[in-house]
Amino acid sequence: MKKFLSVLLAICLFATGVPSVFAEDAAQTGQSQKKIASVEVRGNKIVSTATILSKIQSQQGAPLRQQQTNEDIKRLYDTGFFQDVRFDVEEISEGYKLIVRVDEKPIIRQIQIQGNTVFKEDKIRKTLGVMEGQILDRKALKKGEEEVRQLYGNKGYRFIDIQTDVSTDAQTKESIVTMKIFEGKKFKIKEIRFEGNQSFQAKQLSKLMKTKAQWWFLFGTFKEEVFEKDIERISFYYQKEGYLDVKVVPEFEYLKDQNQIKILIRVEEGQHYVTGEVKFKGNTLFPESELWQSLEMLPGLTYSQFYVSQDMESIRNFYASEGYIEARVAPDVNLNKETGKVDVVYEITEGELFFVEKIQIRGNTKTRDKVIRRELRIRPGGRFDGKKIEKSKQRLENLGYFEGITYDTEPSDTATNRRDLIFRVKEKRTGELSFGGGVSSIDTFMGFAEISQRNFDLFNWPRFTGGGQTLALRGQIGTINQQYDFNFVEPYLFDKPVTMDFNTYYTVRDDYNVDFKEKRLGFSDIFSRLFKDVFRVGGGYVLERVNLTDVAGDAPKDVTDFEGVNWLSRIRAFTSFDNRDNVFNPTKGRTINFGGDMVGGFLGGDQDYYILRAAYTEYLSFRKKHMIEFQARVSTAQEFGSSPSVPVFDRFYAGGLGTIRGYGYRRVSPKDNDNPVGGQTLGIVNIDYSFPVPKLDMFRGVVFVDTGFVNPDAYDFGFGDVVVSVGPGIKVKTPIGPLAFYYGFPLVNKDTENENGRFEFSLSRSF
Repeated sequence: MKKFLSVLLAICLFATGVPSVFAEDAAQTGQSQKKIASVEVRGNKIVSTATILSKIQSQQGAPLRQQQTNEDIKRLYDTGFFQDVRFDVEEISEGYKLIVRVDEKPIIRQIQIQGNTVFKEDKIRKTLGVMEGQILDRKALKKGEEEVRQLYGNKGYRFIDIQTDVSTDAQTKESIVTMKIFEGKKFKIKEIRFEGNQSFQAKQLSKLMKTKAQWWFLFGTFKEEVFEKDIERISFYYQKEGYLDVKVVPEFEYLKDQNQIKILIRVEEGQHYVTGEVKFKGNTLFPESELWQSLEMLPGLTYSQFYVSQDMESIRNFYASEGYIEARVAPDVNLNKETGKVDVVYEITEGELFFVEKIQIRGNTKTRDKVIRRELRIRPGGRFDGKKIEKSKQRLENLGYFEGITYDTEPSDTATNRRDLIFRVKEKRTGELSFGGGVSSIDTFMGFAEISQRNFDLFNWPRFTGGGQTLALRGQIGTINQQYDFNFVEPYLFDKPVTMDFNTYYTVRDDYNVDFKEKRLGFSDIFSRLFKDVFRVGGGYVLERVNLTDVAGDAPKDVTDFEGVNWLSRIRAFTSFDNRDNVFNPTKGRTINFGGDMVGGFLGGDQDYYILRAAYTEYLSFRKKHMIEFQARVSTAQEFGSSPSVPVFDRFYAGGLGTIRGYGYRRVSPKDNDNPVGGQTLGIVNIDYSFPVPKLDMFRGVVFVDTGFVNPDAYDFGFGDVVVSVGPGIKVKTPIGPLAFYYGFPLVNKDTENENGRFEFSLSRSF
């Protein structure tokens, strides 16, 4: 208001003092129009004259116009630099002399913070948002003061007092801002009670809140903004459950002598509403029976606007999946308070059937278009299909090249019922140069180094990125296992859905459970083809040199029979099914695998045997972030020809992480003088139930059951030597890498070395 009055007064004084000088007046009287001969700025000490002149249109040589000068005055006020602006006009022989008089706002020379002990001065200054050298803005200063007050309030200081003083030097136009903080006592929440909640228990409502009462030395901090959202969540929860008229009102009691707060949350639930009639209007393309399948809120069930919105989206998605991408759905709701029923009519505007004109890829600077396009399951010329578009998005996510994938449409130039489909991707780093180390209950210590590119392009010199290939070189050294790998994968050989996986490796296993060291050198070249996005069939060749060294003199015959170098030539074949929603973090779906190796025979080599494998994995999610992962696998091996048995290094073992927790590494096995020598038939079942830990997003609790057997003979699926273990666990996402802890309790056929169970853990870190 003050600013407005100043502007108005300046205009009035200017207009009334020299009415005849304005061009408008001259035009009316027929006089010749004089121009501005000069412009002079007075009163400025901080803002330069050039800056002021750049802000106005009334310049030397221009006609003097009242409307223009009024706009110039307003423009100078809008800069925020001045608390008063006035234009004066003097008539001179050359024309008019325009004098711009300004009264500047002060500059903040110094900000003093006093009384702070909880927060460092830098933190308070940052929160204040006002800096030295800025023009003094009292509104901004007041806002900053409230931000500081909120900062303290979020730490539990509910009775903080802040006094802000401003002293200004009239000559220099410089101000000193002094903020005095009286912190007071820190308050903790003693208790949170509910009153009036008849339909839901207090425990149930408390779970919706992030605000918690103090428990020992944990929780108890009152954060106003968090608490307000808690109240909103409780209200939304009631409304979602059909209590549309609910009122949630908090009350506070401050125990100043104890520095504690009591919170009472009063709930007025109101009437519970259920869904009455549900109808459709405007649907001509699809019968109601198909639309009903999209609904979750059915007659007789709880009414909620949340479910209405959800069902609206489901109906739109149904139409979009059929190509009607501009279909609109609007609910007509009729609430009857007497009956407690809500009737809903979904009014549908179906729109036109749309077809895909072009598919455009945007945002990819490294990844080739063809790498993205080959994952798409929708094609130009076809009708829009929401399911195919979502499937395409899922397949792009499974590549692991992008941190964000969105899609939308743009009008086409060819026809009104055609749209261009736009996929927008945001690429992420796919190359890694890392090294690190870790510990586990198997390898006491493990170190590794790796260079890899998951979006490699062999033919893109010198960048070698963007082709969708995988190249990795890795070395790992541990107290038990050592491994060196080179791996190259081409997922679309000759632009066909044929994967080539080439791998060469060298491993050393110095197992403390057996009396030998195993050195394995080999390479493999495996080809596979994908069918209908979920089925894969493949096979290839593997050549290995396995050397058993450092064999003890009293080693079992199963070991001495294969001492020295063994050349293994094998053919591998497999088929698989995979419909997981996400390969990196699956929440639903399953995998099924069947495969086998034939070693020796007409292929040559020192040993003759075959191996058959089968595995099944199911992922089930329920509630919110609760998961059940079920795994089952069986394998059997059988010698033939001149081989006395399946070699000890290709037999089956179990025990430890990845197999049966609670038993020693490789201790679930047929034994010779208590030394594990492996078996020719294996069966393992793992069931993991994992769940989020409240208030600790980086933690997930685990309860598991492991069971299995390793029998000495081929095709021996008997359960005579079955082992069973159960136990708890926890998974942690840490800045230094994934961390997992388990404790397995053996229940059946306990390990003689670990009768009371075993602690399993793993930790790895990359740099």
